[in-house]
Amino acid sequence: MKLTHIFSIGVAVLMVGVAQASAQTAPAEAFDNVTIHTASGQVIESGTIVWRDGIISSVGKDVAIPFDAYVHDGGDSLHVYPGFIDGLALWGSPEDKGKDGQPEEPGDPSYKRAGIQPHRQPSDLLNAKDEALAKAPEHGFTTAALGLKGQMLPGQLDLFFINGPNTADNLLKEGVGAFAQFEEAEGATYPSTMMALMVQFRQLFYDAKAQRQQQEYFASVASDYPAPKKEEVLEALYPVMDQEQPFFFVVDSKENIERLFWLQDEFDFEVVLVSGKEAHEKADELKERNIPVLASIDLPEEPDWMSDDEEKEEPEEVTDEMRIFRDKQEQAYRASIENIQKLKEAGVEVGYASNGVKLSDIRENLTRLSEEGGLNNTQILNLLTQSTADILGFGQRLGDIKEGRVASFTVYDTPFMEEKAQSLYSVTNGTVTEIESESSK
Repeated sequence: MKLTHIFSIGVAVLMVGVAQASAQTAPAEAFDNVTIHTASGQVIESGTIVWRDGIISSVGKDVAIPFDAYVHDGGDSLHVYPGFIDGLALWGSPEDKGKDGQPEEPGDPSYKRAGIQPHRQPSDLLNAKDEALAKAPEHGFTTAALGLKGQMLPGQLDLFFINGPNTADNLLKEGVGAFAQFEEAEGATYPSTMMALMVQFRQLFYDAKAQRQQQEYFASVASDYPAPKKEEVLEALYPVMDQEQPFFFVVDSKENIERLFWLQDEFDFEVVLVSGKEAHEKADELKERNIPVLASIDLPEEPDWMSDDEEKEEPEEVTDEMRIFRDKQEQAYRASIENIQKLKEAGVEVGYASNGVKLSDIRENLTRLSEEGGLNNTQILNLLTQSTADILGFGQRLGDIKEGRVASFTVYDTPFMEEKAQSLYSVTNGTVTEIESESSK
């Protein structure tokens, strides 16, 4: 072999080595001697998680830690869970300004005044200083689809890694869905009734279809055909019309879920049902339509008469009429608490969305789901992690602690469902943030 050939081979080998080294310029990090809880309920004691460049490279017992890794030693006392995912949160949303003022023609208001703004992107409007973005990691959240406050069509949903004021720099994907709801315009402005909302949704789809047909015709003919009017509000509906983007539709009552079905039957769009407090009433049809639910855990208060308060005076006399009323009240209460369980039993895919629920209420409501709602701790964890990731279309990248997944997890001092559990570290897209406890502030 000629010397020049040997030299060329040597240079090629060197370049490959340089390329491989440059691909791993960031040092590895690891949590060692921790109890790892996966989304499926597997528990790995005295385990290790290693990640580099934001991706988990190895997880399990007796894992070899790279020589360059920065190691956080849990001392066999810390518990690690996949980062919670919120399927639709309003954190960081500015207050809706669309309802300001009275339109000159309440029966024909502007799109903005009517609450029709599907083109708005949270990534353009995010208030990164919102306290909720700083508090969310303390409650175990590392990822969220963020929406905007508003009425019937407030805007898009953008998926973010949640990291306090740095959230704005951690956009994972724009436009995972279009946010919709049966929310009337305020101030006697159209659409201000449910009937008007249904008419308005239908009219928007017909207008969007007509606009696109005109645009396509204009692009295809060489004539004096005038350029069609271009409405960005209508163009924002094209991906929904083409089933390239689902409606994340907030709806609770059985009757409104049926109205949503009517719209879907007419316009053939894809749906992710959000909140769905009475979704169990339509569980079989949701399963048949393959509609997942990002369920609310905004649970009702227990009726006073159901309380086990031992300090109560002697039991009051209950009439037949009161007994009938209480039976119905208890049935409604149990149905609300068991909503998620009934959906799961029917085979509906169920994840989680806060949609305005306060972070401070989450732990109490999760405890009630465990004690009264028929869900065990593993089911609750899966609801908050892998199931929500699957519904958002990121189930192969988020939602669990596995090799090849994004390093997003939370480290607790005790199992997360325990009453006094405290989060100590939040790892978001590979970035470790130490969480300052309330007692140390």
